[in-house]
Amino acid sequence: MPLPKIEIPVYSVKLYDLKKTVKYRPYTVKEEKALLMAVESRDERQIFETSIRCCDTCVLTETVKVEDLSLIDLETLIISIRSKSVSEDVKTKTKCEHCEKETEMSIDLTKMKCEQPKKPQDKIMLDKTYGVQLKSPSLESVYQNLLNKTDDGIGSIVSCIDSVYDEETVYSFKDYTEEEKSDFIESLSLETVKKMNDLFLDRLPKNVVNIKYKCPHCGEENEKKVDNLIDFFT
Repeated sequence: MPLPKIEIPVYSVKLYDLKKTVKYRPYTVKEEKALLMAVESRDERQIFETSIRCCDTCVLTETVKVEDLSLIDLETLIISIRSKSVSEDVKTKTKCEHCEKETEMSIDLTKMKCEQPKKPQDKIMLDKTYGVQLKSPSLESVYQNLLNKTDDGIGSIVSCIDSVYDEETVYSFKDYTEEEKSDFIESLSLETVKKMNDLFLDRLPKNVVNIKYKCPHCGEENEKKVDNLIDFFT
């Protein structure tokens, strides 16, 4: 007589960019073991590939393909699956805004929400002649950055450029090599790169958790937004 199969609970989460509610299940023991081994390897590529693979097997909504999701939706999905698989709370240390002493506290991931204070400006002029058309970074572009070990600052911008244009020609960025793309970014002025960061990258949606706490050291009240939530799992 075979052993019975235990039913696994099903949860759902609404994805910001997809504007759709997606059903998923928690990780199995086997999948969690694979993830832990990837994290312990400290290999970013292995962590990335294992996370995507496990995430893909946990998504139950057949019309949703993990590789087609935006980064903000992928992050939301990974955090949601991880929180239901292991714990909805994560431990972290935060520094008091008043006395600057650190306090260990627990963050409730069920309070996570997506925020976008300003709309990104997806067309930016680099000079009087040339401009860039920007887009949200894709999963493929981030993976390529890991494979090519691209510098974080350059890689982030490369991931967001869809094309360069002037009055007569559009230069599709995907038609160029990674080296040509990096050389192009490195040739820009610091002011231009800062403008691209300020008007586009810094305005992309972020997952945040708002926290309030009373500092045990000085007694002052603190209010903060905690982002980069994916870092708690890698």
